[in-house]
Amino acid sequence: MKIELIKKEGSLDTVSVDGIKLHSAYSPDREAQRFVDSLECPFTPSHVLVTGPALSYCADFLRKRFPKAKLCCVHYDSFFTEYDGAWDRSFLYKKDSCPSLSAEIYNYMGEEGIGSCLFASWKPSEKVFPDEYTEVWSEIKSAVIKGRNVLATMAYFSKRWTKNSIRFCLLSRKNAYIQKGSAPVVVCASGPSLKSSIPMLIENRKSFFLIAVSSAVRPLLENKIIPDLILSTDGGYWAKQHLSFAMENDYDIPLALPPEAACYGKEFSQTVVPLSYGDGCGEDLLKECGYPMTRAMRNGTVSGTAARLALDITSGNVFFCGLDLSPSRGFTHTQPNELEATNSIKDFRLATRETRLVPSGFQSPALDTYRDWFSSADFGGRLFRLSNGYSYSNSLGKTKDVDWDFFKKSNTGKLPKPNLVFTENKIGTEERKGFVMGVIKKHLHDEEWIKNIFPSEYIAMERAKGTQMENDCAQKINGKIQSFSLDIEKYLGSGK
Repeated sequence: MKIELIKKEGSLDTVSVDGIKLHSAYSPDREAQRFVDSLECPFTPSHVLVTGPALSYCADFLRKRFPKAKLCCVHYDSFFTEYDGAWDRSFLYKKDSCPSLSAEIYNYMGEEGIGSCLFASWKPSEKVFPDEYTEVWSEIKSAVIKGRNVLATMAYFSKRWTKNSIRFCLLSRKNAYIQKGSAPVVVCASGPSLKSSIPMLIENRKSFFLIAVSSAVRPLLENKIIPDLILSTDGGYWAKQHLSFAMENDYDIPLALPPEAACYGKEFSQTVVPLSYGDGCGEDLLKECGYPMTRAMRNGTVSGTAARLALDITSGNVFFCGLDLSPSRGFTHTQPNELEATNSIKDFRLATRETRLVPSGFQSPALDTYRDWFSSADFGGRLFRLSNGYSYSNSLGKTKDVDWDFFKKSNTGKLPKPNLVFTENKIGTEERKGFVMGVIKKHLHDEEWIKNIFPSEYIAMERAKGTQMENDCAQKINGKIQSFSLDIEKYLGSGK
């Protein structure tokens, strides 16, 4: 494929690919303006993404028409990346790249940005790059579907997460925060590869700080491996099941929880390390209720949150055991596993264990998403995937796969481990209820709270700004706020 830049005295440059021009030979700027003027956009976009914009003449006109939007583009060839000055973010499409283009778009825009993005294509490039055009728009479709699914999940669980945050502030009394150390941190997830490291975890236990995500708690405790910290971030039922084994067997292990995480009431008798995501309802509740906070990053998988938390609490290396992120024939988790123990009770002759486990060998969109995140994230060369010679079916980008010999060689000696500093809140339950309700009434109309409790309606309102639908969207949100406020009063026992 021959790409040729054509310079013409007294006129703007144009470009041709295999003899086909991608811009007007006479007035490429006027052509770009007509393209922008022709775009139909019945909403106010937060982002605009153009595929194959060639020399990017359209960017300046997009900026004038959509001054508040982030301008993005996808190039079909690296030749055009020299013309990126007018874009806020450019992507270069490469087939089978890691991370995928859909992952890069999602990581940049998020579900909110994708939900209010205007997508457009520079038509001349479609004809010259037909295969790239088809593949890029397939990647865009994947990003849109992912954003829609995440948004649907948020819309479904958002009120529950807020109630979990309120419950956290009512029940959590014994707390701690983490002081940074320099010793290695080992994080245990529950993928099948964790089993290979069990003997080595036992042998080297004194040399590292150990974080167990909730699903890895039972296999570790069954092997007499006591974590320094248990991390759970899920706001739903299943995470509570994973934590129940440690609680029922009287293991007094501190729990690291964001306020939106789900917990049984008895688990708040443990020491809780409140995790702060830096946004949303839980952040305001923790701050105004005076809880000590340890910074963390919200992520679709608890392992993502664990990775960033571990890197923050040590200046040393972080090693991940059980981070398979791939389909598995047989059990998807190292055994014993709390959910498997519960589900196996229902196995019988017509609904066998084998039938139940077969789907775990299929490709999973969720696992693909989590693997894309780990593959695209930059951990500064300090995060490693650790096993005892386990053969993984995938790679995780810059996150190297290492064995325990590597761990022993990189562990330079008796370095100080991260340390927990304990505190206690003695405010009574009734006093807490009144205070928490005051915080809620103070913030319920804040934009950040609306975005977290009513994510779908918030995006609809943002899209409607400057249109005839803006007032209707605002009224709908106000009605939902009033209804939710009454619901919370009943939940706290103060509404009659």
